[in-house]
Amino acid sequence: METAHDIHIDTDFEGSSAGEIRRETAGLIEIEPKPEQVPGWFFEALEVNFGGAGVPREYACHVRVVSNAGEPRDATLRFHFTKTNGAAYMAPPYWILRHGRWWPIQAADTTFVEGSHVDLDLHLEPGELVHVANKPYVHGDDVLDEMTALAEHGPFELRELGRSAADRAIVALESTGFRYDDTILFAATMQPAEPAARPVLAIAHWLTDGSALTQRLLERFRFAFVPLPNPDGSADGRSCTNGIAEVPMFSFGRLLAGQEAPAETRVLWEYAAELRPLSYMELHTHYQDVRHHKLNPMAPEWFPGEERRQLLAQVDEALLALNSDWRVTPIERTTPLCDAGKFTNLADRFGTLSYCYQIYTITEEATCAHAVSVARTLATALAGPEWASAAPAPNVTKG
Repeated sequence: METAHDIHIDTDFEGSSAGEIRRETAGLIEIEPKPEQVPGWFFEALEVNFGGAGVPREYACHVRVVSNAGEPRDATLRFHFTKTNGAAYMAPPYWILRHGRWWPIQAADTTFVEGSHVDLDLHLEPGELVHVANKPYVHGDDVLDEMTALAEHGPFELRELGRSAADRAIVALESTGFRYDDTILFAATMQPAEPAARPVLAIAHWLTDGSALTQRLLERFRFAFVPLPNPDGSADGRSCTNGIAEVPMFSFGRLLAGQEAPAETRVLWEYAAELRPLSYMELHTHYQDVRHHKLNPMAPEWFPGEERRQLLAQVDEALLALNSDWRVTPIERTTPLCDAGKFTNLADRFGTLSYCYQIYTITEEATCAHAVSVARTLATALAGPEWASAAPAPNVTKG
């Protein structure tokens, strides 16, 4: 903890992410990144395939700041970057948790020096406590509370899938009430610095809106949601690892090869193997507008059957119509490290149409709205045009 001029800054809370904190001059507090080690095998794979890049590290920062002054106080936080934080991953906006919600810090209070650091000017009221971070992070208990509320008031049930390395629950939310032949699985990325629990749950909220479309979709598909697949990493303020320096997102190939793998990887794979989903959509969030949305679909070569390839083309076409500008890179058999993740293994073993979707919008509201658009597009494309045309006429009663 650093203290000066009645302003205290610390990381003694779940979800914090910072290394050394020091005060060089009055009013300026310098914050180093929280070091993030990765396993030797993964570091070597990045060196061989990406020249050491490819997966950003140390791109999470999150601290708590409180003013004990009896009058307004100003302070500047300087978050330093590392060489492995990824291109544009630390670009503004930055965020402040104030009055119970996250707000983007104004551009006038942000000085961003690419590849070096960012200075954030804070204006604190007497006795005010705020959180400052590079993303609007969410507490694991809040995620579970929201899932519980959805299960109590919507057509869902909770399932504990297993436990993390630190014995935290990994929980899924599943739609109920119908006999399902096909499942669509939505999950947040296992990289905690791209927090996607909110947009994943926004899709579940959308399914409770009572519209004709969502009612029909709930009859057609089982919807499954895993909003916090790496709870230890989220709680420990990690960027791409869990709480014990493992990389769950890139350990699926090792698990299936019979090698040692993180607990989170095993839990997620066993769940996917049980569901054998027709489609899998993984959301990554950036809360920026510095790039276009990015889609990584599976290349047709993963699907030997003509029927599944036709469905792939149908869904790809629908998803690509979402945006006028894109970054799209299909995952092919020659893609480096492709066997390490969920996408290729789901496609290869179960014929799952798997997608990695990276959302670049600023606010939580816009990110959630875009996630719903993606889910609506994916589900209706999977159901097909004949299903869409068979929608019954609405029942209208006087009221």
